[in-house]
Amino acid sequence: MAESQDKRVNVIFSPDQFETLTRIAKKQNISLSDALRQAIKISDLVVEADQEPDSRVVLERGGRSQELKLIR
Repeated sequence: MAESQDKRVNVIFSPDQFETLTRIAKKQNISLSDALRQAIKISDLVVEADQEPDSRVVLERGGRSQELKLIR
């Protein structure tokens, strides 16, 4: 059975990517690490939904709906 231990990864971000991550962290009052973990979880959810033929990811804001699709 494989060990389940935390792993450390060094990542280089572009200035725009880092600014986005920082903005997410500040808006939610969380650490950069937690903001990155959250972004990874959301990305995984979108990828999984995109692979299921009957699944859709829909964003609703201000009474408007918008479907989120991955572009490869």
